[in-house]
Amino acid sequence: MPHDGAAGQAARAAGGVRAGGSAEGAKRRDGGLMLQPRRWKGFREGGADMHRDRFEVLAALCGSVEWAADPDLVYRRMVRTAACQLEADSAHLHLLEFDGYSFMQCAAYYDAVVGEPDENTVVTSDLGRMASLIDAADLIVMDYLHPHDQDVIPPQALELGFKSGVSIPLDTPSGVVGMLTLGYARPLPWDEGDFGFLLAIGKALGVLVQRIQMSKKDLELQMLRERKRLSSEIHDTVSQMVSALAIRADIAAACLDEGDGEGAAREVDAVAGQARQITKILRQEMLSLRAPIEGEGDLEEDIVGILQRFEAQWGCEVVFSKEGDAATVVSEYARLQLARIVNECLQNVVRHARASSVKVTLRRENGSAALVVADDGVGFDPSKVAPERLGIRIMRERAASIGGSVSLDSGEGGTSVTIKAPIMA
Repeated sequence: MPHDGAAGQAARAAGGVRAGGSAEGAKRRDGGLMLQPRRWKGFREGGADMHRDRFEVLAALCGSVEWAADPDLVYRRMVRTAACQLEADSAHLHLLEFDGYSFMQCAAYYDAVVGEPDENTVVTSDLGRMASLIDAADLIVMDYLHPHDQDVIPPQALELGFKSGVSIPLDTPSGVVGMLTLGYARPLPWDEGDFGFLLAIGKALGVLVQRIQMSKKDLELQMLRERKRLSSEIHDTVSQMVSALAIRADIAAACLDEGDGEGAAREVDAVAGQARQITKILRQEMLSLRAPIEGEGDLEEDIVGILQRFEAQWGCEVVFSKEGDAATVVSEYARLQLARIVNECLQNVVRHARASSVKVTLRRENGSAALVVADDGVGFDPSKVAPERLGIRIMRERAASIGGSVSLDSGEGGTSVTIKAPIMA
């Protein structure tokens, strides 16, 4: 249900009630405790009275904001619960855009009797008393039959039978982040003494919405970092091999120019072999990205799956062992990062180590999971790794992002990489 906005100086309900002033005023009206367990009385058409405890209402609203991977799902639960607990015929959640000027609708709920109209999803601060809601964090209380002179009542709302509404600012210490608007097909079931309670609901939901927004931004940042790491890993994996292909192709062409057919055939065979290896590496990368990892879980199952795919792909002998019977449960994000680190270790075995076998050991160590990947290859001198090689640096970045670490030891007997990560259980 479209609405215009929230109450600053002279918001009225039911023909002239002042929605007003400050939250402090509301506290005084409630006898000094805005959230004291006083019961309020709502009603629906037909005369059915209903009593709810204020704390129960707040608990239900806060419970509706239980975390989910999809913020829109949380917002839909919020408006549905608000409509039920506050006995509204419609409920809308609008969140303030980055411009600080307009609200974008994120979720809406309508009682089946009322129906759902088509409506605009954006409300700007210059509409009605909306600027007051943003600046003063007060309610806007609307009597659609006797509107405030600044209110813009949509004809569609009257056609659907709405008679009143209230917009509650979602207020936080850093400012208003949105508003919850309730619509009623009857006179507003709130009096002036209830306004402090509605403002308290707005403050509670405001903090919860802000946390959802911060979690979403953090997830988006993690995704950007992950994309950067993946692009760097693939570049580091393939670019040198493709460059080697080009060099060998040039050598083959030079051999042909000089009449060296055997030399040209030898280089062509080498090009074909390297091309097949690149194809296998890319396929392994794609398979590792598609491996299903959801929720927290024990590392053992993840690592065994990765090793089985690697052994089937490359024919390199892999031995896995776990020291002790204790579980090594880590978070979903940690599982993803550790899987990528192990895959990078195994790709290095293929590209550089010329190893015949790989041994992987998992154990618990001082509240962390310790994973050791060791091969029997030619080894290398870590101090002589070219700066443009990104593999080791990215592995350490991934480990650091989950509060872990990566260390390595390499010599003539092969290379050993130790990965540590905090565990949940």
